[in-house]
Amino acid sequence: MKSRGSCWSILPFLGFSHALLIDILQDSVNGTINHSVLLPVSYRLQEPFPFPLSIQWHFSNSPNPLTTYTVTNCSVSAEGIPIHCSGNNFIHSEYQGRTVFFPENASLLLQNLQLSDSGVYNITFKVPQQTRHITLTVSEPHFNHGNTGGGNEMNPPLVILLGLLITGGLSFLLLLLLLFFCCRWHKGAVQQRRTIIIKQQEKVPNHEESHMESSSPRTVSTIYARIGADTGQRQHR
Repeated sequence: MKSRGSCWSILPFLGFSHALLIDILQDSVNGTINHSVLLPVSYRLQEPFPFPLSIQWHFSNSPNPLTTYTVTNCSVSAEGIPIHCSGNNFIHSEYQGRTVFFPENASLLLQNLQLSDSGVYNITFKVPQQTRHITLTVSEPHFNHGNTGGGNEMNPPLVILLGLLITGGLSFLLLLLLLFFCCRWHKGAVQQRRTIIIKQQEKVPNHEESHMESSSPRTVSTIYARIGADTGQRQHR
């Protein structure tokens, strides 16, 4: 994209000291198919300026003007910049819906570019007639299919996101494994404790039965001893 400095043109006319100052910001611009591009222009007015002011855009490959705007009234700032302009706009049928004209600076927006739009565009101010030129180059979009080494470069934010997802997945898996082993350990501890309680409960009745068995002969012998003692006492009497 080529740019150049201001190109001012003072245009006296009708015997007055009025002037129109034209500035072409870029005399060469680039565009891409199916996109939009702005042909940038700006102008200033020195008051008092007699309206109307006619502005036309032409394409070098077409005999008809793209658009013709007749400025009927404008407010002018202290720096001479037109603001709140009003007027009549005529757009050629071939460019209906594809152009937007900005009366405050005379720039033209071209939309839905095609390769056939490449060429020289002329803007003409008729006070008296003064013309400036802007060259437009339209090209096809360029797609990045990777580097020559055959590797595909990934977007750094995408790499970071994938790393976070992998790290989060591994952490979640480790947490599940930890919960699984904790549950298994808890279940085993409960089962072991239950087994111990059952064994203790089985030992208690056996101890009582052995105690009763061991105490039963003593009780019988004691009864016989007492009967024998009572019988001896009665015989003695």
